[in-house]
Amino acid sequence: MVESAVASAARGRPDNPIAETGIRAEISGHGLSSRLGRNRTDVGHHALDPVVVAGPWVAGAAGTAYLLRRVARHRRR
Repeated sequence: MVESAVASAARGRPDNPIAETGIRAEISGHGLSSRLGRNRTDVGHHALDPVVVAGPWVAGAAGTAYLLRRVARHRRR
């Protein structure tokens, strides 16, 4: 997954998590009402969806911030 994100960014066409995950359709297409009150087999996984979708992006941002802080501290010495 990391490789594909890096490759798409290098090509100048980075991933767009808002459009590619269907978040826009969930908001405009009554996503919450279609998920609640039905006999869906994936109801138990709904809480994990934000973690699975946003997790890699948050981890990447945290890693980048960590590296930038280390470089800044190293330059001050």
